[in-house]
Amino acid sequence: MTLTYASGASSEIPDTPSSSEFNSSSPMERPMGQKAAKRKGKAKEISNATQDARNKRAETMERLTQSKEDEIELKVMQIMMKDTSTMNESQRDIHEKYCNKMKNNMDCS
Repeated sequence: MTLTYASGASSEIPDTPSSSEFNSSSPMERPMGQKAAKRKGKAKEISNATQDARNKRAETMERLTQSKEDEIELKVMQIMMKDTSTMNESQRDIHEKYCNKMKNNMDCS
């Protein structure tokens, strides 16, 4: 669009889109402000810290579970290897039944 003034001068005005030419479903976007960027960064840090804490807890729980399983296995082995020469007949029977039960449990696992 060209404007002509009374003095004879003319100037070129760039065409600006009218409001009807804008797509109303996608508004003009502007860059993120400093405060919003800082907020977003902090939220990401908190999210990462939370996930790291969860991962550490899961690893600790796995180690604890493995430790307990090892402890139980050690106790079972100690019971199975126990000296039966000093036991009376009823104690030996109980010990043998208990050992058989543990063997069956280990076979099922």
